[in-house]
Amino acid sequence: MGKQSASDLLKLHTKRPTDKRVALLELLMDSPKAYALSEIEKKLSISIDRVTIYRTINIFEAVGLVTKMVDYRGICLYMFNHKDHSALSTHPHFRCKECGKIVCLPSLPRSYLQKLEQYKIDEMYFLMEGICSEC
Repeated sequence: MGKQSASDLLKLHTKRPTDKRVALLELLMDSPKAYALSEIEKKLSISIDRVTIYRTINIFEAVGLVTKMVDYRGICLYMFNHKDHSALSTHPHFRCKECGKIVCLPSLPRSYLQKLEQYKIDEMYFLMEGICSEC
């Protein structure tokens, strides 16, 4: 886990640090991977129903603690926004199909983003998948 505890981060974002929120955030903070809801449900150290996991993840995403991605199968994956991950920059991610590690790729060029300004875009997901150099 990072220097800040999950409880401290929740307080910083004005969210009550319940046992379930802390356990879920700690799971995400402790890994460079992105998880589907079903994986989160299996990996949690405490029992939390899927609806609560989903609602909590949505809260985390709304305050910028979590990034959502969609993989090639259409499954939503969630990862913690580590301090070196800027949720404000528009950039793609690479996910290793072997180890599951997520790597942030360089931000998209301003010229590319300017072409998109004529559209009202609600969400953008950039996820490339393959095998990392470590695998």
